[in-house]
Amino acid sequence: MQFEEIDLSEWHYILHPRPVAIVVSGDWENYSAMPASWVTPVSRKPPIAAVAIARSRHTYKLISKYREFALCILGLEHAKSIHMLGSVSGRDVRDKIVYAGLSKARARKISCPVIAESLAIAECLLVKDVEAGDHNLVLGEVLTAYVKTGVRPLNTESYSPTLHVGRNRYTKPGTEVVEV
Repeated sequence: MQFEEIDLSEWHYILHPRPVAIVVSGDWENYSAMPASWVTPVSRKPPIAAVAIARSRHTYKLISKYREFALCILGLEHAKSIHMLGSVSGRDVRDKIVYAGLSKARARKISCPVIAESLAIAECLLVKDVEAGDHNLVLGEVLTAYVKTGVRPLNTESYSPTLHVGRNRYTKPGTEVVEV
C-alpha cells in the first residue's frame, strides 16, 4: 500500500462530502444564518445535534445570546444561496435569508426564522458549548424536527440534501457536482 501525505490544513476534506445545514439563530428581526457541514447527531436519547462553529461567526454570537438555533437542510438547487449565506456576514447583511434569495418562515418552537424552502428542519435548544481549538462544538437538544410534505429521510428519491465537497463545490448524493 502506498499513501501520500496531505497538508494538515486540509485534513478535514478526507471527511467530505458532508451534508450542509444552514444554522440560524436570533429572533425574527435580528438573526443570522450560515452554512455548516461540520454537523452531526451525537445522541438519540435525548436527541442532540452538534455543530462546529468558529467563535468569530456572527451566528455563533447569536447562539450564545439566544441559546437556541435551527438546522435547515436545502436541496442542491439552492447551492448558490447556500454559498451566499457563507460569503456574507449577518453583521453586514440584516436579512440574510431573503438576501440569499430564500424565504423566511416562522419556527415552531424557537424564536429565529427558518427557511421555507428547506427539505428538513431541526429546532434546537443549546445545552452545551465546548471550546475545540479554533471552533466551538455547539450541542443542541432537538426540540422538534420536521420534513417537507413528501420527503422521507432514508429515501434517496425523496430526500437529497446538498453535500459540501469543499470550498465552493457542492453535490448531492450521486455523482453530479456543481461549482458556484
